[in-house]
Amino acid sequence: MKKSSLYQLCGGVVLAGAGLYVFLRDVSVSLLLKDLRSTPFPAVAAIAGLTLLSLWLRSLRWNLILPASPSASRRGLFGLIMIGFLVNNILPARLGEAARMLLLWKRNRFTVAESAGSVLLERIFDTLVYLSFFFVPALFLSPLRRLVPYAVPMACGAAAVLLALLFYAFLPAQSHVVGRALLRFFPLSWRNKVIVVCQELASNLDWMFSPGKCCAVIFLSVAIIACYPAMMMLLVRDGAFGVLATLFSSACAAIGAAIPLSPGYVGTLHAVLKQGLELCGMDANRAIVVATLYHAIGYLTVTAVGFYYFLRLRISFKEIGKAREELNKEEKVP
Repeated sequence: MKKSSLYQLCGGVVLAGAGLYVFLRDVSVSLLLKDLRSTPFPAVAAIAGLTLLSLWLRSLRWNLILPASPSASRRGLFGLIMIGFLVNNILPARLGEAARMLLLWKRNRFTVAESAGSVLLERIFDTLVYLSFFFVPALFLSPLRRLVPYAVPMACGAAAVLLALLFYAFLPAQSHVVGRALLRFFPLSWRNKVIVVCQELASNLDWMFSPGKCCAVIFLSVAIIACYPAMMMLLVRDGAFGVLATLFSSACAAIGAAIPLSPGYVGTLHAVLKQGLELCGMDANRAIVVATLYHAIGYLTVTAVGFYYFLRLRISFKEIGKAREELNKEEKVP
């Protein structure tokens, strides 16, 4: 194992442990087990189904944003997504994103830029929806008013990204001119990286010139993320804990999952989600139960189905590692 990989693994374990300590330091294990056993099985099954539905919708969106390429294949996108999330569950640093991009390049024959750009664009869409799930409740729920100083910049940032996408959709040529002008403000050491990222994104934006595809991508982006507050509502089972609170809580879970080192988001997701639930007025012990089930049901579902596709597609970690080496060599070729 390379030193960098070993450091990532050790850092992930430490981060997961710290998150779990914060999460469980005041919990009564007996009460936790009692509450876990009282969760209805239909709710557990529905949450597992929503987890898979969200990932299936993600594969539909991925198919839409990938550019038309006669030499590339769009087969098996759902399987690649499941494998990517499986890798995220068992390895640190969200390596599943890289694995998914590598498999799309190696197996489906999309270019490096198209593969990397499609995954990056997905992250942007997810972030925009989750930002709205954070700042809208913060602006309208009285227990969350203390977060308004954070919510306003988030809303402005989301609006800026949306305006940039609209500008590109209606005025693509002018967008390139503005982009080149803005590039002058970046340090020289950053410019090549910024150019590469912009090229990767641009290679996956053809769908923006089709109104039908554009509407479909917007709908799917909201539907994908909306599955998670729906899961939260099934777990909370409390009419007083309203829709805005579940939106905010699912956004907190996403923030915890975005911390990259922890394998499977263990610890970080639990700790941040627990704080979010408590900010919305939930009792600490109940928040621990909800956070535990929210993570565990999705984790087990994704791991089981991801492992099935891992075997079905006959993929190995060696193949992913080899693809990564080939990609590094290709990127070095001028």
